[in-house]
Amino acid sequence: MNQNVEPYRPQKISTAVETISTELKAYLDSLGLPKDKVLVEVTERKSVINNMPDVVGDLTPEQCQASMYISKFIAAAAVGLFDAALNYLWDETIRNLRQKISRFDLEYFFDNVVSDPDRRAKLKTDTDLETLDDWELIRGCRATGIITEIGFRHLDYIRDMRNWASAAHPNQNELSGLQITSWLQTCIREVLCKEPSGPVIEVRKLLWNLRNESLSPTDIPPIKAAMPALPNDLSASLLRAVLGMYLDVNLAANVRNNIKLVAPTVWEVCSDDSRYEVGLKFATLEANGEISRAKLAKEFLDLVNGLPFLPTNRLELEISSALDSLETTHNGMNNFYNEPGPARQLQRLIPASGEVSPNVIKKYVKTIIMAKIGNGYGICRAAEPIYDDLINRFSDKHIFWFADLPNDTEFASRLSLGLCSHRYQDLAAKLLTKAVNDQLKQLLEFISTYPKIKLHNIRSDDQYQQLIKAIVTIRKVV
Repeated sequence: MNQNVEPYRPQKISTAVETISTELKAYLDSLGLPKDKVLVEVTERKSVINNMPDVVGDLTPEQCQASMYISKFIAAAAVGLFDAALNYLWDETIRNLRQKISRFDLEYFFDNVVSDPDRRAKLKTDTDLETLDDWELIRGCRATGIITEIGFRHLDYIRDMRNWASAAHPNQNELSGLQITSWLQTCIREVLCKEPSGPVIEVRKLLWNLRNESLSPTDIPPIKAAMPALPNDLSASLLRAVLGMYLDVNLAANVRNNIKLVAPTVWEVCSDDSRYEVGLKFATLEANGEISRAKLAKEFLDLVNGLPFLPTNRLELEISSALDSLETTHNGMNNFYNEPGPARQLQRLIPASGEVSPNVIKKYVKTIIMAKIGNGYGICRAAEPIYDDLINRFSDKHIFWFADLPNDTEFASRLSLGLCSHRYQDLAAKLLTKAVNDQLKQLLEFISTYPKIKLHNIRSDDQYQQLIKAIVTIRKVV
C-alpha cells in the first residue's frame, strides 16, 4: 500500500453509500423506471462494509491481489445489489476450486467426478473443468479431499442460495448484509485460504509414485500399513483413480505393474459399495462394446478377487444407468422441467414388487429420496407422482437405507434446507406405517420427531447411531 495515500475507512464509505443511493434512486425515477425494492436498504449495505476488513483480513496479500470477484462482490454490495454480489462470490469460489484441482491432480479428480466412460474420455485438461456443472465440481472436491466435509456442506448450501436467491435467476428474495458477509467468510476460510492436508496429501503422493516410479514388492508393506487410516471417502476415491489409470489402454508397463502391486491393498480397505461400483464399471464397458477397456476391467477384478461384485443381470446395469441420468438431471439447470423423462425411464425398470439388486439399492433409495424432497425451493411436480409410486413399493430393505441417509454427507447437506428436512420427516412418518421390523419402526419414529432445526446433524446423535447399528443386519435378514 502507498504510505502517502490515506486509507479509505468503512465509516467514510458508509456515508458515500447513502449519497449514492439517494442520487441513484432519483436518477431511476427521472427515467420513469422502478426505484423501490431495486436496491437493498443502506443499513444492510453498511453491515457488509463494516465487516469487510475482518473478513478479507484472512486473505494473504497475494490472494487479495488475485481475488477480482471479491472486489466485484464488495462493489455490488455497496451499491445495494446483494443478489449480484452473491453471484460474484460464487464465481470467485469456483475459480479458486478449479485452480486447486489443476494444481492437485486433474486425472484423480476426473476419475471421481464422472462415471460415464464416454464422457470421462473427453476430459483431459484443466480447461475441461469448465464443462462440469458446479454441483459436480464441489462434489468431486469433497470426494478427493480438496475441500473438507464441513466445507462441502457449507458450499452446497451457498450453491443452492446462489441458484435461487441471486442474480442467476429472476427473483424477489431479500438477502441480509450479515448473510452474504457470512457466506463470503465461509468461502474464504473453507476454499480460498485452505489447502488439502493430511491423508489427502498422502493419496496424492501415492498416485504420483504410481505414475512416476517403478515400485517393487518390498515397497508395498509401508503402503499397506498406511491404508487402514484412510477415511472411507478417500479410500473409495483412491480405488476409482487406480481403476481409471488401469483402464487406460495406452498406460505405460511400469505404471500398470505398480498398480498390480497396490490394487489388492486398496481393494481391501474399501467398502462393498465401492467394490460394486467397480463391477458396474466393467459391465457398462462390456455393454457399450468397449472391448479393450472391458478386458482390462475384468483383469483388474481378477487381480483383486472382485468377481463376486459383478452385476447379476443386465437389468441391474440399466437401473444404475437410469439413476445416474436422474441424478444428473435433478442437480442440473431447469430440473423441474427436465426430471419427468428420466424419472419415467427409471419407473419402467422397477418391478411391481419394488425389488432391486443389493448392488444398487442404496444408490436407488438415495436418488429417489433426494428428488422427492427437492432442493429447498420446490420439487418437480410432474415427476412427484412417479417418486411417490416408487416409494410406495419400498420394503424394509429400502426403508433401512432411507433411515441411513443422514449418514451421507451430500444428503445431510440437503437437510440443512428447511423445506427438505420437513419433507424427509414427513416421509419418515409415512414409512413408519409400512415398516415391519420393530427396531426399524423405532428408528423411523426417532427421525420423524427429531428437532427439525437439528436434523441435518442427526448423525452426530449417539441415540440415532445406536438405533442404526441395532438393525444393521436388516439388509441380510429381512
